[in-house]
Amino acid sequence: MAKIMRSFRTQMIIRLCVSMLMAGTITFGLYKILQHYYQTSQVQMGEPLANIRRTIASIGDINVFLIIFIPLAILFFFLLTKSYGTYFKKISTGIHQIANGDFNSRVHISTNDEFRVIAEDINKAAQELKESLQRENLAISSKEQLIVNLAHDLRTPLTSVLGYLELLMKDQQISEDQMKHFLSIAHTKSLRLEKLIDELFEISRLNYGMLKMEKDPINIGELILQLKEEFYPSLEKNHLIARIDMVPNLQILGDGEMLARVFENLLTNAIRYGSEGKYIDIKGYADGNMIVIDVMNYGSYIPEDDLTHIFDVFYTGDRSRSLEHNSTGLGLFIAKNIIEQHNGTITAYSDPIHTKFEVRLPRQV
Repeated sequence: MAKIMRSFRTQMIIRLCVSMLMAGTITFGLYKILQHYYQTSQVQMGEPLANIRRTIASIGDINVFLIIFIPLAILFFFLLTKSYGTYFKKISTGIHQIANGDFNSRVHISTNDEFRVIAEDINKAAQELKESLQRENLAISSKEQLIVNLAHDLRTPLTSVLGYLELLMKDQQISEDQMKHFLSIAHTKSLRLEKLIDELFEISRLNYGMLKMEKDPINIGELILQLKEEFYPSLEKNHLIARIDMVPNLQILGDGEMLARVFENLLTNAIRYGSEGKYIDIKGYADGNMIVIDVMNYGSYIPEDDLTHIFDVFYTGDRSRSLEHNSTGLGLFIAKNIIEQHNGTITAYSDPIHTKFEVRLPRQV
């Protein structure tokens, strides 16, 4: 009921009724004043008031009443609805400013009727357009940065390969051991280049929906145990022990191959950067309707500035360390993309004691 009373239509009806009431009161009051005057005063023939009385009699009392009442009612209605004219002007100005690209202006209307809802919708549209423009500018900036990084990351190994091959072709005095060394470096750089191109191709397939996810029921705990066995040589080589604390029967619906890619990446990072510690801990448990997998290492931690960008494409933090570990800066970006296509999330936390990656995936019910 309160909402109906605050509506624009109801307010217009109320203002119309008030305008008519005020006009009728004034007209009736004027009629009674003239009636009282004519009844109590001796008006002589030929006087102006006598002529007015004859004119009123010839027109008719009702008609005179309407002649006075209607203009007064219109005047009062205009005055009572003047504020709505201001609201229309504010809304029109707000729309005009948005159309001209000014997304910072806001429409302020204090009523509780439809005009306030319209103003709030206009303000919301302006804010969404502003955020959309900011995202677009960020996307353009990111694309430009991506091209710069891509050119750099492709050129670096390619330059090394070409340099060593040219050296082998020009210098005839190179020993067999030197030749094997140069060829080994060129081969390593070529593998890095191949890996980078493969990951760029995979990103394109993920982003443009060319890579279809074949989702089937998966026991995520069994997948992690299988990956642990596959990473046993790397763990031994780096003197690390993988400890698994997994709740039984953690069922999800997902693409096993793609999810294996995610956890392979997380385990690879844990081994690369956790060699200063002794353990890699992998925990799995249910949290409501989500399955949570934590991968933790106890090596060097990730600075806060790097942590906020760690899932960005081509972001490698300390580039010297990334090159040392043969990191392309694409693995975590691909992992995040895969997890999001499974309607999940992946986050990172790091302090001087440990670094943790948390993956959340919807639980199969």
